[in-house]
Amino acid sequence: MKISTYECPKCKDKIFSRAHHDWRECSCGEIFVDGGFEYIRVGYITEPPPMIEVEIDVTKKKLYDDWNNRTDKYGIIKGE
Repeated sequence: MKISTYECPKCKDKIFSRAHHDWRECSCGEIFVDGGFEYIRVGYITEPPPMIEVEIDVTKKKLYDDWNNRTDKYGIIKGE
């Protein structure tokens, strides 16, 4: 499925929120996202992060279960 991620301008992590109360931040703490698929809230310290669509092999249910069960397999794609 395609998901909208936000890329940190400093550490290059791409982050996304998996559920309504899934607050995520990048590795360096420069940006955060919240809201899952219901709404999106993006915060940043110095500059707004670009939104990037990526394709991941997962369903909405798996993303929710990953958040709800605190597995944390998804939600961040580490920068290179």
